[in-house]
Amino acid sequence: MALVLSVKEISESDLLVSFLSRERGRLSAVAKGARRSRRRFVNKLEPGHLLRIHLRKGRSGLTPFLEAADLLFAPENFRTDPRRFTLASYFIELCERSSPPAEGREIFPLLLENLKFLEKRSPPPILKPYFELQLLRLLGWSPEFRGCVTCGKELASSAYFSFAGGGLRCEHCAREGDRVISPRTRAVLSALFRLSPDSLSRLRIPEDEIREMATLVEAFLKKVLDQDIKALKVLKALESYEKRA
Repeated sequence: MALVLSVKEISESDLLVSFLSRERGRLSAVAKGARRSRRRFVNKLEPGHLLRIHLRKGRSGLTPFLEAADLLFAPENFRTDPRRFTLASYFIELCERSSPPAEGREIFPLLLENLKFLEKRSPPPILKPYFELQLLRLLGWSPEFRGCVTCGKELASSAYFSFAGGGLRCEHCAREGDRVISPRTRAVLSALFRLSPDSLSRLRIPEDEIREMATLVEAFLKKVLDQDIKALKVLKALESYEKRA
């Protein structure tokens, strides 16, 4: 099984498809004649679709060919909802950008679970930082919330998030550029690692705290990835439009 991440035109008739699979991580395949095919790949090669793919080896060291694909999951509901569609696109691009070829097997279940969640219901505001934190955890970049990353001591009520240190610092170890973080925000962020998307709607978190968490986690993720995520710009533009409407 593999999730379609992106599709690119490489000739008048061929497509290069990027996948994320549970068994092989991120991989690419050439879909010969896909742009002209009326049967083999119709409505299948779309980002977010779950397929059972059939590959044929290319020449030594070259990209394999996609011979056929069986459609297992095709989102329909979130494609008609701009908010859900844009968020799904952001999740998909994040997974593609953070997974080198042949890696990313561990994030396949996370992406599939959240795409299915977006297909069945509108996202709670906390879903975006939740997904970002879970992705960081699976990639081994999870920020440290249990104690000071500099001295190792337990944190009192005052704590600061260090983007350079990858976690929290106490008030004695805090440095310029570290960001103050409230005790409640620390507690919620720590709890998010243990939750599922379906349980997020039961959380009662004030809007200002969600904004604090979302800003902090997004900034840390951008620093770790050090890449331009195009879908994030679209998501920001949509959020700005929704505020004005």
